[in-house]
Amino acid sequence: MANWRPQPSEQEIDSRAVLEELRGPAEKENQTQQTQQTQQSSEHEVESKAAIEELMSAAEKETEKLPGGLTEAQEEALYNEGAIPRPGFTQEEMEAEPFLALLDQAGIAPPPDGFEDVEVETAPRPTPVATHKFPLPQLPLPPHSHLKQRYHPVLDQLTNLMMRDGKKSLAQRNMAMVLNFLRTSPPPIINPKYPLLPNAPPPAHLPLNPVLYLTLAVDSVAPLVQIRRIAGGAGGGRPLELPQPLRVRQRRRAAFQWILDVVNKKPSKGSGRTQFAHRLSEEIIAVVEGRSPVWEKRLALHKLGTASRANLTAKPVKGGK
Repeated sequence: MANWRPQPSEQEIDSRAVLEELRGPAEKENQTQQTQQTQQSSEHEVESKAAIEELMSAAEKETEKLPGGLTEAQEEALYNEGAIPRPGFTQEEMEAEPFLALLDQAGIAPPPDGFEDVEVETAPRPTPVATHKFPLPQLPLPPHSHLKQRYHPVLDQLTNLMMRDGKKSLAQRNMAMVLNFLRTSPPPIINPKYPLLPNAPPPAHLPLNPVLYLTLAVDSVAPLVQIRRIAGGAGGGRPLELPQPLRVRQRRRAAFQWILDVVNKKPSKGSGRTQFAHRLSEEIIAVVEGRSPVWEKRLALHKLGTASRANLTAKPVKGGK
């Protein structure tokens, strides 16, 4: 019972026979088409092989006519490049005289007869001279030839004067804000009563160069002299006042100290870390425009220096008597 299968009926057998009869002609047609295609492809392959063989035989015949298988133009081009010797230079000549062959290959004329007997005098080689990539500095060195001098000398000095408690980065930030304020400020209005240094640029050019702006303000208001007092030199316990000239750094230090004193006495208009820089830049603009009280200090000091010139020839009293 396990291997029992139902047997096909007579109708199923008849339908299968009809299908096989219908499939027969279609399969025969497919087979005939495939055979025709294979025959055509084989014929094309035979024709292509024959054409290739003909081309190869023709190329061999043409190359046999030329020595070396190169045309005249190719030989000339290779000879000019130095890849082959000149045409007509046989292999025997190359083996017999390889030196001449190399000269000819390089395009150099052969040496004359008796060239080997000539003695050539070689000149002595010059001794090597020590050269430098950059020129050596001229001695003696200038006084300000520092290796790490990065900033303008005026900015460096004024930044150190602004520094408090060793916080130089804070002073540098304030100086940067001062320069930025001067750069963005309108051109100053010069007061003829308080003239600036001679040969100063026009006021419209000052905001374009804030370092020059700051330097011009400090140098214009800087005093030329200082009063040196000798205790008891005038007699009767009175000091003897003598004018003394100042160097450039001393003058700038005195002028900037006056400006800082005025700035510290001014009230702040707000709060924040930019207030000191704004007050300082406003005072510098006031100095250039002649509105700062620093000019009065300078005039008073110069008047005192002019009056005390008479004491230069006086001899100080010893012992203060």
